[in-house]
Amino acid sequence: MKVSLICPIYNEKDSVEELMKSMLSQTKKPDEIIFVDSFSKDGTAEIIKDYSKKHKEIKLIQEKSNISKARNIAVRNSKYDIIAATDASCKLDKDWLKNITLPFEEKEVGIVSGGFIAVAEKGIEKYIAMITVKPMDEWKEETFLPSGRSIAFRKKVWEAVGGYPEQVYTGEDTLFDLKLKEKKFKFKLARDAIVYWKGRETIKKFSKQFYLYGKGDGEAGNLKKIGFNLLSFLGFNFWIFFVASGFILKPIVSLALIVLLILYFGFGGFVYAIKKRNIGCLFWITILTAVKRLSYFAGVWRGLI
Repeated sequence: MKVSLICPIYNEKDSVEELMKSMLSQTKKPDEIIFVDSFSKDGTAEIIKDYSKKHKEIKLIQEKSNISKARNIAVRNSKYDIIAATDASCKLDKDWLKNITLPFEEKEVGIVSGGFIAVAEKGIEKYIAMITVKPMDEWKEETFLPSGRSIAFRKKVWEAVGGYPEQVYTGEDTLFDLKLKEKKFKFKLARDAIVYWKGRETIKKFSKQFYLYGKGDGEAGNLKKIGFNLLSFLGFNFWIFFVASGFILKPIVSLALIVLLILYFGFGGFVYAIKKRNIGCLFWITILTAVKRLSYFAGVWRGLI
């Protein structure tokens, strides 16, 4: 089974070498590796070009593009029918490609969802990593939507949905997944196909990440297809309405609603503190849960507008 491994990239000079080393050291070797670079300004392209001189399977395409367009360019220029995809700022486990392509031995399988783990070095980063990615043992094959950083698919299913949606800046992989679900293609979950992904280092970057996720989902119309996110968004807007009304009519009601929201966020911190046996979660996960949800909802509103 021959495989094309694709990756969009932009200004990743500090991480691209580690990514390429992990690609080249796979137990199942990719038959080609295609990077699409949107004219990086930091020397990323030069590093890839240097590697491509020694490793002929590495190919670099430079074209102005967002992440969706870059993925589509890579697929269109690929030679093989099985496409494996990852993102920049990642490192692949040595068995990732082997494990994410194994399910394609079943001819009816169209898409394989790989696993991914957010890694952190110290301090607040480890709490951000905890809350950014849901633990893999909680993923359910029938409902899980794969990330662009760890996915493989047959080229024909990509063609069937018109590729990745180039009209959106973020949320493109979710919309791609939802279109594949609508076409009833078969998904398989490969938890042992692991990508190590560096999460955000600061609350500001974490907030921007989920704001952009929300903006992408709002622009792409993903929300109405993801029940939990839609209910959460509607619930939050009702909460704002009643809080605002309460301050005019009965301030005590507004204060009670604010306390309930704080308790809701705090419950998440309590659960993580028990699960991780880390008392710091009581504070940090509570704060980060609030930042995550509020940033996402603000992004959804921006995307809808």
